[in-house]
Amino acid sequence: MSNFPKHMKQSMVAAALASTLGLTAGSATAATPFSTDVNSAIDAGLAYARANSYFTSDNEANGLSLLTLLEKEGLPAGYNGLNAADKLLAQNAACILIDSGNFGDRGSFYSYYDGQVMMGLSVYLDTGGPDVPAAAAGYSCVGRSARLTIDKVVDRAIAAQTSGVPAAGSYAGFWGYNAPGGDSSTTQLTLAGLASAKGFYSAKGESGDKARIPLITSTLDRTSAGYAANGKLQGAGSPFNDCGAGCYGHAYSVSNNSASSQQTASGTWGQLVGSGKNINDPSIQGYLRWLKNGYYYSSNYYYQSWPQFYFYYLWSSSKAYNIIEKAGVPPAAGNIGPASLGSLPALVGREANRDSTTDVRPPARGAGAAGYYAATPKGWYYDYAYRLMSVQNPTTGQFINPNGSWGGGGTAADHSYAILVLQRSLGGACVDTDGDGICDSVDNCPNVPNPDQKDSNRNGIGDACDIVARCDANKDGAIDQLDLALISKARNKPASGPDDPRDSDGDGRITPNDVKMCIPQCTLANCAMQPK
Repeated sequence: MSNFPKHMKQSMVAAALASTLGLTAGSATAATPFSTDVNSAIDAGLAYARANSYFTSDNEANGLSLLTLLEKEGLPAGYNGLNAADKLLAQNAACILIDSGNFGDRGSFYSYYDGQVMMGLSVYLDTGGPDVPAAAAGYSCVGRSARLTIDKVVDRAIAAQTSGVPAAGSYAGFWGYNAPGGDSSTTQLTLAGLASAKGFYSAKGESGDKARIPLITSTLDRTSAGYAANGKLQGAGSPFNDCGAGCYGHAYSVSNNSASSQQTASGTWGQLVGSGKNINDPSIQGYLRWLKNGYYYSSNYYYQSWPQFYFYYLWSSSKAYNIIEKAGVPPAAGNIGPASLGSLPALVGREANRDSTTDVRPPARGAGAAGYYAATPKGWYYDYAYRLMSVQNPTTGQFINPNGSWGGGGTAADHSYAILVLQRSLGGACVDTDGDGICDSVDNCPNVPNPDQKDSNRNGIGDACDIVARCDANKDGAIDQLDLALISKARNKPASGPDDPRDSDGDGRITPNDVKMCIPQCTLANCAMQPK
């Protein structure tokens, strides 16, 4: 198997992020005012987390906090990219996730904590963290394995999922707080952890005692199907969200009918972790239409949204949009994507995109007149980042939820959510857009199924995605009947080399199969006349 080299995949994702932030790859001097301020806001936020012992004390957001540290560098990301002091902090946080009775050593499943354990430890190990980490004060990790902790928590999370076939009104595919149930808020954090663990196992291999990847895959597929079956049609009872047929929201619970901002967002990316799911799935389109029609970045406005969960809503929705954008599958005709968010006129309960040409610089980042970010295009990420920078304490670096944080530990969670949104974090989630069993993060052809990952010319792009360039036999920039005729004429001859455009399947010989593979790539009408 010739996998797409991970560093090459990371470079592609880094380039996409650089484009969004207004950077030029390889040129630090090309940073825009917006990208510079986003990075400064992240650094200030991490400084606040260090000063308040988020990585060394047992708190409700220990796993989320660890993620913010591991993803602080963008790409190359992770443990190996940290300095010595932050590596120790990451090990301390990992040890707490292993040894704490609230996290890994909890005696039974608990969604919020188990999801964090799986995300935090999976990204930690996948990016170079030692399996037996140094202990934070009050904890002992001597002989304690991060890998075995992931295994244990994965097993109990899978066992706690509501069984059965997903259907409207059924809890099948969902979780409750500490047992099977139909709660979307707990479900989204559990599936986040399982998707991250799947990515870890895919990269590092499974333990010998159990093949967990297929178990996780079937579990995530059931969740995806559950969200698809339980989207609620939004109609005349929704004053500002009457987007008609094909517009679906999701409520806090399967049994509730009042959709909320954060749970519709969670349901969007919760479907995307299902095998072969992408932007053009009808149910995912329904959720995106709800989010478009009720687009709101200043708060989680709509119905059962619990204002205190505002930062959690930004995180869950940004995960959906990032997954879609990184997958690179364009919306089919008549469908929408993240670029459509904020494009509708503003009204009560809906906002339009911000205008960087008239925005002043957020005070937390310093003085700057209208147009300070003028080079930054409109879009959901700009809206989210501008809002978060506007609520960051200029002195301490804390991201303060304007709606108030939920409960005693909510401040640490809110602070982490804000940083993760700015970092465009996916928490290590394995998304398999083409359904070929290979996570997008390492798939050399993420939009076309190619489980063998064959890359005949070793250019880092799987043959299944490289085929268009191969089929252009006369190299005129178009694939048409002339190309098919040239390939057919050369049947049973050896290919001239690994880049021979007539050898579409890359097997070293030109055969009728090469013609067959190139027919769908035709770009001109005369391809309907296939060569004999």
